[in-house]
Amino acid sequence: MEGKKNPQINLPLRLTLTDEGILFFRTHNKRLEKQRLSDNTIGYGISLSQYTAASVQRMIVADYASRIEVVRTAFTVKRSEIMDTSKLIFYGILYKRFNTYVLSRVLKTTFVAHWNRANPKKILDETTIKRFDANGKLTIGLDDKIGRYKNEITVKALSMLPESSSPKEEQAKLKMLGMKYLDNVDAFTWYVLSVSEEYGDFDSLFLSIIKNLSTYIEKAKIAEYLSLMIMEFSINAELSQLKQLSSRIYKNKVDINKILSNEIVRTELLKYLDKHQEFLTLSWIIHSARTSIGTGNKFQIVIFNKDQEYQKLKQDINDKKSVDIRKKSLLDYYQDETEEKMGSDLGLYYLSFMDEACREQQIYFEANINQLPERGLNIITLTLRFQ
Repeated sequence: MEGKKNPQINLPLRLTLTDEGILFFRTHNKRLEKQRLSDNTIGYGISLSQYTAASVQRMIVADYASRIEVVRTAFTVKRSEIMDTSKLIFYGILYKRFNTYVLSRVLKTTFVAHWNRANPKKILDETTIKRFDANGKLTIGLDDKIGRYKNEITVKALSMLPESSSPKEEQAKLKMLGMKYLDNVDAFTWYVLSVSEEYGDFDSLFLSIIKNLSTYIEKAKIAEYLSLMIMEFSINAELSQLKQLSSRIYKNKVDINKILSNEIVRTELLKYLDKHQEFLTLSWIIHSARTSIGTGNKFQIVIFNKDQEYQKLKQDINDKKSVDIRKKSLLDYYQDETEEKMGSDLGLYYLSFMDEACREQQIYFEANINQLPERGLNIITLTLRFQ
């Protein structure tokens, strides 16, 4: 479940902006940096050394962020920060999609239909609706009513969850998650709800928001699986790079695993990589429906790996996709596998759990690996496509 005791996440990252994000920052006189991204394309954005989940998520929901990248030689030392960042990004995607659905439903209300007939030169549509209340004046005086709406919607959404997925001890966390979805809903929605009490479609609008929120709350476990899998793939990428460097330096004359387990030697190897700018990249790609036809429902994570055994890694990924998780739980896996085996295969084993969890939530999930021989890279791509 999303949430952190320390609101600040200390993990340097590079955030690339959409056209809307660039316009927003330049309008507010914010300097942007020119970025050469992991796929050798050029983007414009900002670099952050620390940030809060809420600040990054607001940019995702506003459709200002197109890509978020972590570039470093070692992922292990920032394990918890990378997992927290992975979860906040995925939740940001969910908040954005939920808000998009709610706004599309609001556009079908009687109030909007009446408005558009009365104001043909100022119609409300997907483009103009977010500018309708630019000064935030529409919801002045509605705080109490909006609070009641949010509470009632969340309580009723939780009541629709299957009993097994929401035990009593999880209710408080699930309610907090439900409120976060609603906190990221555009203010215009609450205004329309308030005025729609005078029309006959208020109940249907209210119920549609409740039902949709219930389905989005159920997607929480995907965030957990995804963050764990990303972390394991990232650690494996780090180990692959260190093993290659060790082979170059020590000419395979010593046990590489013993070298890597020596913290002093490992630190020196990482310093060498940093000095020679041999970095690894973990990238979250947020597709916008406005910029590319057919990609608006897609979210991708890309991990660059220098593992030399491309065919083996590709076969391992394909094999783990078809593991029957009904025969073996994650707990069973932890108990049965050796530490060495787990370290190399755990990220792959999460694939089957991700695939099952996504199918349950009607999300298409795919994991692929491609090779860039000229750069000595294998690219692992995890794709989630929402319906």
